[in-house]
Amino acid sequence: MTFLPENIVFEGPLEPREKMGITFIGPDFFATDLKGDLLSPIASVFPKHRTIVSVRGIHACHASIMIELLKRRSPKRDFHEIKERELEIYQDAVPLLIRDALILVRSDPSDMERVFAADQILQLFFPRERIQFTGLHIPEIRRQVRQRGESWRMSPTPRSIEEICSHVQASKVQVSTGLTVYYNAPTGGRFLTYDEFIHIRTLLEQDRIEALARLREIRNLSQRENSWGVRELSFFLPAEVSLDFAGIEEVVSLLEALPASQSAEKVQGAFDRFASHFAKSAGAELMVDDYHNPVWRTTMFCRLFDINEEEIEEWALDLSPEFHLNVKWLPGASIVGDELRFDPGVHPRVHGLISHFWEKSGGLISINVGRIEESQSAREASGEEREVYLAVMTTRDEQDSIRILRLMKWDVIHRIKMGIPLEQAVTETFNYRNYIFDRLHAAARLGFPILSYSEIRLDERVPGLGVIPAFFFERQYISGVVTDKIPISCYKNPNFIKSLSGLLGDAATFTLVLGRASPRTGRIFYDDGDEVIQFNSRSIPTRLVIIETTGSFTDWTTPLRAMLPQCLTRFRAHLDKALESGVPLQVINGSVAIFAEALCNKLHEIKEIALAPCSNIRFLFNDRTPEQGGIRDRWEGIVYRLETTDLEELHGYMVNSPELRFTRPG
Repeated sequence: MTFLPENIVFEGPLEPREKMGITFIGPDFFATDLKGDLLSPIASVFPKHRTIVSVRGIHACHASIMIELLKRRSPKRDFHEIKERELEIYQDAVPLLIRDALILVRSDPSDMERVFAADQILQLFFPRERIQFTGLHIPEIRRQVRQRGESWRMSPTPRSIEEICSHVQASKVQVSTGLTVYYNAPTGGRFLTYDEFIHIRTLLEQDRIEALARLREIRNLSQRENSWGVRELSFFLPAEVSLDFAGIEEVVSLLEALPASQSAEKVQGAFDRFASHFAKSAGAELMVDDYHNPVWRTTMFCRLFDINEEEIEEWALDLSPEFHLNVKWLPGASIVGDELRFDPGVHPRVHGLISHFWEKSGGLISINVGRIEESQSAREASGEEREVYLAVMTTRDEQDSIRILRLMKWDVIHRIKMGIPLEQAVTETFNYRNYIFDRLHAAARLGFPILSYSEIRLDERVPGLGVIPAFFFERQYISGVVTDKIPISCYKNPNFIKSLSGLLGDAATFTLVLGRASPRTGRIFYDDGDEVIQFNSRSIPTRLVIIETTGSFTDWTTPLRAMLPQCLTRFRAHLDKALESGVPLQVINGSVAIFAEALCNKLHEIKEIALAPCSNIRFLFNDRTPEQGGIRDRWEGIVYRLETTDLEELHGYMVNSPELRFTRPG
């Protein structure tokens, strides 16, 4: 097997050189030309031969260079043996991509030990934080990297429009001509856009030689597959759309067979026919390379990470869709035997969180911590400390436990920023921490479906302040979809909106009874990120879980009837989506009745629990001081509001409310 022409001459840029026991062929990593462009954005490591090839070209070229180097170094009698080992040498290669200040190592789920061996060689020259692994979309790769405690070294997906644009821009490469393509680092595939292809049309008239070179390159790369069975070049098209390359072969054949004076019209005609097929297959949104076009930008991002954009919400970490592109894994620690070994760049806070789980849990083989980059809610949160982390722990039987860790939003640092003296800030923080657990306890006693929370306290050293406490509230991660981010496709099923209506009625009861509202504006918190629904096998919602109790006890005086319209407005948005998706008006009106019935039934249950003669729930906080606005005062207001709420009046308002009044379309 020969990958490229033989008789490679090892001189000039191909002259081998030694560094720390590693042979280098090609320019140094990150070396640039006069324009500032990388001399070679692609390289290969051959771990068994402790060699790195960084010559510009495809990875098969690097394998050919490696083979020729071995021939040069071996006695002539070994040439035949080396010839037989060509495939083995090719399979030893670990492809690299140089991007910005990073080296991306292409992972291989069938042989990660070879990939990790290449990583060890690279670490002789670069710190680990500059070396990342591809393959975030492949479960087996994520598992093996996670078990090393190095999820933070997986090539991260962008988390904003700016980052996505930067990633796409950095993925532009050229192989051997002036043709620009987009390189998929995880698989090694490349994508040619219609916009780039149509530029060749002008070259047919202005630079026939370059046009032929580019078309040959398209033809040759499109006919080759790399070691993963991935086509070296594909057209940039929507998912599940394909395009035959035969038209390219026709254009190349005409250019090669006929002189310029005879072939111009025939060549241009053949080119235009293929370009028309390309344009039709790509569709209007993908015909122009436009980073500001969200369809083009998202589709290209999906191609560069080997994702089917139609399945993007199910991708990556098997987390709920709202976490997609929103977790940044951080340097942490690896577990070697019974020892926890921290990375040099680990942040003190991450160090503390990992230490907590290590001491608390037994039988772990890995702990990985990531930070949620952007809030899942659109609520106003200025001035609050809003750090949220995700911790993934794997046990020896390879079971994963996922925990959500939320920093107390009004902590010591927040209070000091407000001008409160340190000692008072610490005292108020402890009081607020107790207040949060009081609210959780009260909600649980009333029978609401909330999660179990525990506390993580870290004592952190802050310059100028000394050691201060930092509190995290820890809970289990719950799979599902938050109610304000349900995909529009779900609403087409009439049974979906009927089931959802009952669950949203239950959730509204939670908000109303506990007075969940913003302390800034008084607006209630409902259907905006704290309610998760879970589905059955038929994609019908069957369960709702309250994952956060944000804003509880903020409003303990406003009558439920006065708060209710805000809930109905939010509920109306779901009914509108169902109506727009073709659900009959009769089903919509029936869903209003289901919502009202569910809310009143749940409210009746809560009243029975709280007001039962033998119950002491109404006296839950009687051991506390009775100051205005304290926990006792608020709880008494909540119980009194329950006691004085007329369920029939509430039900009558909902089924006849202007917020839920629908008329037949047209």
